Amino acid sequence: MKILTAEEISEHKAYTLKGGFLGCVAGVAISFAGLKYLPRKFPNFKPRTLPWSLRTAMFITPPTLLTAIAAEEASNKFDQIRYSGDYKEKEEKEQELEWAKMSSTEKAVTSLSNHKYKIITGAWATSLYASWHIINRDPIMTKPQKIVQARMYAQFITVLLLLGTIALSTWEASMTAGSTVEKRQKQEEQRWKHALEAAEREEARLAEGAIKKTGFQSNEERINAKIFKS
Repeated sequence: MKILTAEEISEHKAYTLKGGFLGCVAGVAISFAGLKYLPRKFPNFKPRTLPWSLRTAMFITPPTLLTAIAAEEASNKFDQIRYSGDYKEKEEKEQELEWAKMSSTEKAVTSLSNHKYKIITGAWATSLYASWHIINRDPIMTKPQKIVQARMYAQFITVLLLLGTIALSTWEASMTAGSTVEKRQKQEEQRWKHALEAAEREEARLAEGAIKKTGFQSNEERINAKIFKS
């Protein structure tokens, strides 16, 4: 845990917004390219004949997903760039030790939890494409029927992914009960301790620099010095 200044918070916000904006731009480009070139490769796919709600969903999905992912990655990258000193090394060592103590089940749940949004996004996109690809092979159904059927599959898959996310969160919460909670509390205390020690070292360094510059340890000594006496 690091105590952030207002300047650091502002820089982190700007860096995150920049990453999200770039992700949004990339998503819009993908949407335009997909709606333009996919009909050429798949002649049966005609976006203009689809309902407006489905066309809107197809267009906004890439920008929405890429904005969230790029903003998260930018936030993590900012932390890595800005706080890559001794404190970060200590925290990484503590995390490695904690990881080594975990069982295989705990490691699997932790990995899934840390990357759940990427996994959900990838699984949703893959399943949506696969469902349409399979349904489109049916020679009996008409195109509107295929679209309706694909939407039903997509909704069903979305519900399954949401239920899976809830189940994962519940399972993770049950695993963090008891001794694990105590471990996390101790880790949090250690982080605060390291943060306070780092703040004290920084304050001492600044005070030492002020003494070298002015020759006084405090503002009171400077005021009481002879140079200020009448």
